Amino acid sequence: MPKTHEWSPTSRGKALGLRADQRNSLQDISNIINISKSTVYDINKRGTGITKPRPGRPRKISSRDVHQYIRYLRTNKFTRRTSLSQLKKIFNLDVHECTIRRALQKAGYHHRVARHCPYLNKCDRKRRLKFAKEHQDWTVEQWASVLFSDEMAVKLFMERHVKDYVWRMVDEEYHPHCINYGRQPQGAGMMFWGVFRKDKIGPGVFFDLKKGETVNSTIYRDQILLGLLQQFWEESFGDIKLPIVMEDNAPVHKRVCIPAREALGMTVLDWPPNSPDLNPIENIWSYMKDVLARDYADISSIVEMKRIVSDMWENFTDEEWNKLIENMPDRMAAVIAA
Repeated sequence: MPKTHEWSPTSRGKALGLRADQRNSLQDISNIINISKSTVYDINKRGTGITKPRPGRPRKISSRDVHQYIRYLRTNKFTRRTSLSQLKKIFNLDVHECTIRRALQKAGYHHRVARHCPYLNKCDRKRRLKFAKEHQDWTVEQWASVLFSDEMAVKLFMERHVKDYVWRMVDEEYHPHCINYGRQPQGAGMMFWGVFRKDKIGPGVFFDLKKGETVNSTIYRDQILLGLLQQFWEESFGDIKLPIVMEDNAPVHKRVCIPAREALGMTVLDWPPNSPDLNPIENIWSYMKDVLARDYADISSIVEMKRIVSDMWENFTDEEWNKLIENMPDRMAAVIAA
């Protein structure tokens, strides 16, 4: 008699049909359709060809175990970042990582990328909320009158915090092209400044700094505020009734820059502290840094890096970043909701 775990409904139906004829014994039916005598007896007793419901294989991780894992993960910010492999070692689990993941997902816990958020104290939160409420009714047309400006630090050998994958053969593990040498970023003095508004990309330029010199309020006033920024601000009057200049709360934007703006009669936007997430130009900086880290991480010349960054900025079209201005009302709503 061949071994099997389950007889088909067809075979069970045949057994019931043959058994309906009283002339067929259990042994006769067993010989005819090749089913064990005990199975024929069970089918006849139950009177149906449908199999009994089975409980299935027992779970390798019980609900009690899952609650234990969750309690551990919720302990602090470090345990929240525990990997599945670490969780296996901590609880000495003899299951696949996918099994753990599915159990946690069923309980509502998913592995996701942590959101980035600037550090905010109570005062910062109040000022951000005040700013958002004051501008929550601003339309896209009103935000279109704002000139968003900022500085970006550019370094050689820039690397973003992402996994580094390479295509290689088995014996190419230590090939020079397959190794991440992890060179440290250099050139902290390379500071790039840019400004833009809706429908117009403004000028972008590197600060002209001597060796060992850093940007201060005097350098910012002389090279940017009374130069390219003033020029872009004055040109904007041709398209905008009242251009509004936006600069963050960096120290270089204060001190000698305050009387310089007053002398020019600039209308400025009072920006809340620690709020790069509200400045749309930060999205442009993030895009540029991603490109530099991906395509130009091997550049070792400061002159060449400056040329690449300047070309990248100049090649932006005027309408390319309009979507960043159009979602400013959503940013205000997000601050209020938070």
